[in-house]
Amino acid sequence: MAHEDTIYGLMEELVIADKHIIGDIMAHNRIWTAGTSAVNNSYKILNLLVDAGKLEKGNGYFRIPGNKSTYQDHAKFLTHALAEIIKLNYVTKILREPTLEEVGLRPDAIVFLNDGTRGLCFVLEICRKEKFSYAKMKLHVWGEWAEANAKLSELFQTLIKKIDIVVSGDEIPDGAFEFKSYLEEVKK
Repeated sequence: MAHEDTIYGLMEELVIADKHIIGDIMAHNRIWTAGTSAVNNSYKILNLLVDAGKLEKGNGYFRIPGNKSTYQDHAKFLTHALAEIIKLNYVTKILREPTLEEVGLRPDAIVFLNDGTRGLCFVLEICRKEKFSYAKMKLHVWGEWAEANAKLSELFQTLIKKIDIVVSGDEIPDGAFEFKSYLEEVKK
């Protein structure tokens, strides 16, 4: 069936998602009509990928094998934010919840966007139900980590000169950018 590679590629970046998120991205890319058509077609292909052993199916979600999330609120918020990033239509590389042992951090996501002439790297944190102090602590660690640019340059195999911290949530720590506003600036 057509579009299996596209949907599997989306799942590799998102790691965990539901048929609605995948359908929304596919409709955004004008592959299918928005709404029921995109959702149903995505669902069929997601199930084919499960049958092929490339994805696992949970209760209302699909995930890459090895991921242990059960798609609760935090994972849903993160998936939704990552889908909005993917819909920017840049070349996108996403590291979802990587462990950075050097500083004991596990950011929600690290994103690298490339438009063919320039790149942009940012850390995305979802702060919906976490304590505000936890987000501030993570921001502080990024600010103090002298080797952060070198580590991310290694991970993305391209020179990273600057890292932004972007937060989606009710409170935005000083020194971080608010997610929706940041995406609006990226679109310009």
